[in-house]
Amino acid sequence: MRRVSNQEALLGVSLALMAAITLGHYLTNPAWVTSHNVYRRLYYLPVVLSAFGGGLRGGLGAALLVALAYVPHAFLLHHHRDPAPTMDKLMELLLYGLVGGLTGLLVERQRAARRALEAALAARDALEQELVRAAKLSALGSLLAGVAHEIRNPLASIMGAAEGLERRCPEGARLVALQLREIRRLQRVVDDFLAFAKPSPARRAPVSIQAAFEEAISLARHRSQAARFEIEPSATRQVWADRDQLTQVLLNLLLNAVDAAPHAPITLRVAARVVAGRAYTCLGVADQGPGAPQSCFDPYFTTKADGSGLGLSISNRIVERHGGFIQLDAAPGRTVFWVCLPDEEAP
Repeated sequence: MRRVSNQEALLGVSLALMAAITLGHYLTNPAWVTSHNVYRRLYYLPVVLSAFGGGLRGGLGAALLVALAYVPHAFLLHHHRDPAPTMDKLMELLLYGLVGGLTGLLVERQRAARRALEAALAARDALEQELVRAAKLSALGSLLAGVAHEIRNPLASIMGAAEGLERRCPEGARLVALQLREIRRLQRVVDDFLAFAKPSPARRAPVSIQAAFEEAISLARHRSQAARFEIEPSATRQVWADRDQLTQVLLNLLLNAVDAAPHAPITLRVAARVVAGRAYTCLGVADQGPGAPQSCFDPYFTTKADGSGLGLSISNRIVERHGGFIQLDAAPGRTVFWVCLPDEEAP
């Protein structure tokens, strides 16, 4: 059973009051002037309640209904007419409309202010969460940079020794090859640490979105020749970005999309947005996969058996260094990652 809202309840009460007051008018002896004066004043209650429930339309609508209910008793019926002076009754009808309109207008302004406040509070909460996340990532980046630095030098020494051992001991080549493969894997992990901890500075310049899309697609086809990519016609603009870093971000999103929905088309699109008074050009990568949680940007979050969990984190840090952000719009059967970059030129 559907729950009745507060607005609907107010409108229902106002209609009941309106009907009761009208019956009072028609059932009360016309000679009882004081009673009819009270009834006319009581009509303001349903008008005001309707304004609280339905805003400007509710207030004016209630004033109109009151007028339609009261006019026959006020002017048309000869045997049962309100005994008040005609001017008083006309002024009362005018005031019904003024009270209903003004009250409804004030209610709508109050609701708009409340919605704006709620939106501002939601934006503040989101910003606080983003600042907390950025602080955590910064601390983690500093930690990883130190760890990677400490690991890299001895790892290089171990690799050099293993390569020398491989040349001098052919009988142990299989074991040495295994060692070298695992050492190279560790090197890739260290490189990921460093890429997350200290991304390269962005060298921003005008970049064609169409060209960036096409370059990322050509690289993604090496992962899956069967993947289908579609670029919407809106991709004719330019953004200010480091072309290589933008391609890296788009490629990572495309590869994730291919893994999420390998047999469905992947759409690349462009949209303009204004966030906190700042204009952004947003590059979207949309797939038809099962969706992704907001925690996918956290370091080491991955749903892949062979994933490092740093791809999206690194991409997010790259976009943040451009002054932008990555936004996720996810639902079952539809996922869009938006890479939003500010429209102004690089300083």
